Amino acid sequence: MANIQQLLNDEIRRLARKEVIALEKELKAQLVELRRTVAEQNKRIKALEKAALSAVPQAPCAVEETAAAEEVKTVRVTPERITKWRMQLGLKRAQYARLLDVSPLSVAHWESGETVPREAQKRRIAELRDLGKRELRKLCEEKGVKLRAADAE
Repeated sequence: MANIQQLLNDEIRRLARKEVIALEKELKAQLVELRRTVAEQNKRIKALEKAALSAVPQAPCAVEETAAAEEVKTVRVTPERITKWRMQLGLKRAQYARLLDVSPLSVAHWESGETVPREAQKRRIAELRDLGKRELRKLCEEKGVKLRAADAE
């Protein structure tokens, strides 16, 4: 009896495996077709965008403005991040404010969450965050901000 049960189980596994492989082939074929369709649609979209740009005459300054607008990234800042970045630089609020060309009260309000910096100020904060030690030291010298002795090294 055990041999018959084992034979039935083996046969069921074999048939199930065969069905799975057949289904897998169908799905792979569908996937290939979908990828082909997506690639064709992407080509059509690019062609339509190109045609739309060429159909509408633009002044040279308008083209520059759209290019500049595409380059501008939105910077996400939170009160915690502003505080963290200022502390990483080892600056007091007044020093940080001087580097950003804002008042120390503005920095205090940003860090407490009472107000949110404007986009231009957010970009400036991001620039400061990305500065290296040498660049930061040079900027501090230009703005007349004294760094701590540990940061000056």
